[in-house]
Amino acid sequence: MPLYEYRCASCGERFELLRSLAHADDVVCHRCHSRDVKRLLSVFAVRAGATSRAGASTGEGVSSSGGGCCGGSCGCCGH
Repeated sequence: MPLYEYRCASCGERFELLRSLAHADDVVCHRCHSRDVKRLLSVFAVRAGATSRAGASTGEGVSSSGGGCCGGSCGCCGH
């Protein structure tokens, strides 16, 4: 089951929930109980080509076009 991040439009609370895709948008804020909750887009990195533990620790095979928020140009993923 995927982990989704949400923000309540009523009270501003940000929280995460494990939800199935079928119920990903059927969420109530746990703080104020509002149904005005929006699912946020999450940033994720894709590792491509790493075939061993050693390759993963040295950064070999890390995609330079799909890592982090900008493909590596901001420095967030060590490029």
